[in-house]
Amino acid sequence: MRERTLRRMGTRRTRTAFYLLALVSGIFLSFSVFSDVLTYSMFLPHPIAFALAEQWLSLLFTLTIILFLSIPTNRKRRRSIGTRLDRSFYQISLPSRKVVVSIILAGMFAGIATVAYYFVAGSGTDVSAVLPFAQFSIIYLMIGDLILIRDYPTNIEFQSILAITFGVLLIGMIPGVIDLGLLLIVVSLWAGGRAMSVFFQSRAKRREIQPGATTDSLNLRLWVLLILNCSMTLFMIPLITPEVILLLVFQLPLVIHWVLIPVTFTFFTFVTYLQALGKGKMSAVQGINSISVVLGLPLSIIGAVFFPTVFSPLSPDPFFWFLRIVGIIFVVSGIIALALSEMRGYVLIKRAPDCPDLMAQLYRIRGVKKVSHITGKWDLLVRVDIRSLGSARAKILRKIEETRGVTDMETLLILKEWD
Repeated sequence: MRERTLRRMGTRRTRTAFYLLALVSGIFLSFSVFSDVLTYSMFLPHPIAFALAEQWLSLLFTLTIILFLSIPTNRKRRRSIGTRLDRSFYQISLPSRKVVVSIILAGMFAGIATVAYYFVAGSGTDVSAVLPFAQFSIIYLMIGDLILIRDYPTNIEFQSILAITFGVLLIGMIPGVIDLGLLLIVVSLWAGGRAMSVFFQSRAKRREIQPGATTDSLNLRLWVLLILNCSMTLFMIPLITPEVILLLVFQLPLVIHWVLIPVTFTFFTFVTYLQALGKGKMSAVQGINSISVVLGLPLSIIGAVFFPTVFSPLSPDPFFWFLRIVGIIFVVSGIIALALSEMRGYVLIKRAPDCPDLMAQLYRIRGVKKVSHITGKWDLLVRVDIRSLGSARAKILRKIEETRGVTDMETLLILKEWD
């Protein structure tokens, strides 16, 4: 019998992986916030004690899971249980010196955003109600994307981000839920800290730590979380009273199983989020991740029905619900438009015979996702993400063409792809 040498072609499009990861992350985020509100209100109703308990339990949970995922399944091929969750992961390891600074800055800004999050949670506000306003981070990240590539947004990008932002504002319009001061904290410290953290995590995720390898999402999550917890605890030291210590010592052991529920959702939220960051633009990841706002609406309704003392009561005003439905339509349409705005392609490159290896130089170009040596007429195969055809010709392709040692190149746009 002749042996089969071709891998069976699946039905999952490669491009779908990016959108699926970002969407799954948004789903986990909505359940994480919902369980946060319930656990805080019903089992550990002190913002500082709850913050310290949840965050340090999250670190221990993450460490335990990663140690389990580090169990090798094939040492020769450097495969472990966790490789199925993240192809770049083999085992728990210290971060590379090339990404240490990015991880520290990501953790510190995440600490600022986390303190703001728990401050809002401790104010008596329904966190699921103010979650939409944290989506201002999309705007900050889009600006960051454009600064990195020194470009202007395309019309479809601008319209998509505007639609998502307008939609989340409509969904979050609940009269009397938060005051102006809390809104400013959410928009600046929470959303701003979150955006800066994502920015530096994206840098760490894309940075090549060794030829052909980047930081995996599991180790990145672990070390960012460690810095986050240290910085958050440092910020909270003046607020750690004897009451907080007593709650952590005597109350936490009784409710630890409840606290682990949002911790679990948060772990998978960030793992899928970081994997998505390695595959696409920061603003696009955050934009698609905004599905959590839409999913937060039915969860808020469930909470208001079954836990009326915890969640905001349902409004009887039909115009209020009309605004929310319109907001959902804007968010979903913006996400779909963002998903359709990106193009991908390959660039075939011929290099000069006396030129040194170009792989590292080409990989550092913003928009380049993968560089491979090939045989035949061409020397290198470069995988690129293209924001638009015009932008690709003006930015990515021009930088590739201007790379010293490139003598000829040909661009191939992907119309349809299967993995």
